[in-house]
Amino acid sequence: MRMMRLSQTISPFGVGSVLDVLGESLMGADISEWPYEKTERVESARLEQALGVRELRSAPSVPSYPSNNTPGIYYQRFPRWLFCQDCRLMRFVFGNEETGEAPACKECRGKLVPMRFIAVCTTRGHAMDVPWDRWAHSSHENADQSRCKSPRLLFETSRGGSEGLSSLIVRCTTCRASRHLGDLPSRESLKRIGVRCSGKQPWQRGTANPCDERLEVLQRGATNVTLSETTTALDIPEPTTQARDYEAEIRQHRNFEDVSTAPGGPRAEMLVELIAEDLKVSEDLIRRVVASAAKHDDGLEAARTGLLTAEWHAFMQAVDHPGEPTGTPDFVVSATDLATELDSEVYRSLETRVRNVVLVHRLREVRVLHGFRRYDLEANLVDVDLGPRGRERWLPAVESFGEGVFMTLDPERLADWEEDEDVLRRVRVVEGRRRDSLIGSRFGEATPRLILLHTLAHLLMRRLAFTSGYSAASIRERVYAGTGSVQEAGVLLYTAAGDAEGTLGGLVRQGEQPRLANTLLGSLEDAAWCSADPVCRESRGQGLGSLNLAGCHGCCLVAETSCERSNVLLDRVLVIGDQRTPGFFAPTLTATRSAAAAALR
Repeated sequence: MRMMRLSQTISPFGVGSVLDVLGESLMGADISEWPYEKTERVESARLEQALGVRELRSAPSVPSYPSNNTPGIYYQRFPRWLFCQDCRLMRFVFGNEETGEAPACKECRGKLVPMRFIAVCTTRGHAMDVPWDRWAHSSHENADQSRCKSPRLLFETSRGGSEGLSSLIVRCTTCRASRHLGDLPSRESLKRIGVRCSGKQPWQRGTANPCDERLEVLQRGATNVTLSETTTALDIPEPTTQARDYEAEIRQHRNFEDVSTAPGGPRAEMLVELIAEDLKVSEDLIRRVVASAAKHDDGLEAARTGLLTAEWHAFMQAVDHPGEPTGTPDFVVSATDLATELDSEVYRSLETRVRNVVLVHRLREVRVLHGFRRYDLEANLVDVDLGPRGRERWLPAVESFGEGVFMTLDPERLADWEEDEDVLRRVRVVEGRRRDSLIGSRFGEATPRLILLHTLAHLLMRRLAFTSGYSAASIRERVYAGTGSVQEAGVLLYTAAGDAEGTLGGLVRQGEQPRLANTLLGSLEDAAWCSADPVCRESRGQGLGSLNLAGCHGCCLVAETSCERSNVLLDRVLVIGDQRTPGFFAPTLTATRSAAAAALR
C-alpha cells in the first residue's frame, strides 16, 4: 500500500496519471476499479446538476497507520518494463507476479526501477509500454537476431559516446542485437518498427478493439502524458425555490450514456422512448440534449459559467445585508469597507475603483475530475469511468475547507475604461492569439475585463504571500468576469485545505480595512516596475503561445496550482497603464506617488 493525500486522487495523481513514489511508477485506474462501497459521498447538488451526474464521491480516507485490510484505490504498475540499477538487466513484470511490494532483480536482488519512456496514443488517449524487446531487435544484422526466441535485455550506457539519448542502448545478450535510444522520441518511431497502439489503458484487462491512431513516445514524467479536466465549485446557499432542470435529469439517467455514445445505433430509439417515459419528458428534448452532449467541451464551459454566476449572486447577498454574516455553515460571508476610516486622496481614488469587499470567513470547495487527455489538448477526452454502461453515473471528487477575500470593481468606471480604443487594441492582440492557441482555446474570450481582473488577482496573490501567513502556492484565484446579462467584475482570493476545520484566518484578517487597501496599493507599486523592465513592459508577447503581454516571472506569474488559467492572459499595463494605454488603476498609482513626494518635502 502506498500513501498520498486525498486531494491528490483528483489532481495531479488522479485517473490516468503517473504517480512516482519511492522509486516506483504507477498509474491510476478509472473509477470502475474503485471500491464504490468504501468511497464517501461528497454533497454538492449544484455541481451534480451542472455536470449531469447522480452523485460525487471521494476516495476512501485511511488512518495514519493503515493495515492490509485498509480500503484504497487501484493503481497499476506502469511502465511494466523495469531495469536493475546494479546489473542493468531489464525485466517485464506481469500482473500475476505482483506481490504488493517493490520488485527486485531475480539475479542480483538489486532494486528494479521503471524505464523512462512510454508510448501514448495521440488521438484516443491510450497508453502502453514501449516494446523494448522489439526495439532492441529492430536494427538486426542477421536472421538469427530477427528470430530471437528468448531475448535477455540489458539497459546500458555506451562508453565514450555522446551525452544524449544515443548513449543509452538496449542490448540483447542472447543474440547480441542492440539499438540506441537516439531515434526513439522522433515522430512515429514505433510505427516504423511495426508497433501499433494497444487500444486500451494499462490497467484494462482482456483484448481491446484495434486502434490505428498515431503512437508517440514520451517521458513518463512529461506534463502532457495526462492533461486532467477538472471542474471546481464553491458550496453556496441553494435558491429557496428550484425549478426542475430537465436537461440535468436526462443526463443523469442510467441509459443516457448508451444513447449519447451511439445516437444512430439500433437501440437508440428504444432507449430514448424509455428515458422519455421514465422522466415524463418529450423525446425531442432528449434528442436535443444528446446532440448537445456531442459538444462536450462547450457543455462543460457553459456549466462552469453557470457555476460562477451563481457564486457571484451568493457573494452579493453579503453586500445586500451589510453588518452581519450571512450564508450557511459552510459558506459564511460578511461585507466590509475598503478604507473608509482613512481620509486621503490616495484612498479616495482607490475606493472609487473598488466597489465592494466581502470577507469569506468560511468556504467549502468541491473539485471534480471528469476526464483526461493525452499528448495534446486536441486529443479525445477519456472518461474517468471506463466500466460497463448502464450503471448510475458518478464522478470522483474531493472537498476542502478554507477562507478568502472577495472584491469587486466599480461597474461604471470599468465600463468606461473598457471602451477605450487603446485598451481594446492591446486586448485584440491577446484574443487573436488565444483563438489560435490550443491551450488558450480552453478558456473563455479574452476581454479587457478578464485580463484586468486576472492580472490584478495575480498581483494581489504575490503580495498576500508576504502578509497572510500562507505560502504563495497555497493561495488561489477565482475570477468573475461575466459579460452577459450579469455584468460580473470581481475576484476571489482564497485558500483551502482538506481538514474540515478549515484554515487559520490569515486571509480574512488581510481583507479588513485598511489592510486590503494597503495591500492593493503595494501591489500597484509592485506592478509599476518589473526586474525585467523595460523588456517586460514593452513585450509584444511572452509566455505560452505569447498569450501574455507585460507579464513575466518577475512581476505577474504565480504557482500553477494558484492560477485557473495556466498563467496566461496577463498584462499589467492594463492595470497601471503606460504612455499610450490607460491603466484602470493608473490614477491611484499617480496619487500614491504624489502623496509620497509631498511627504518628502
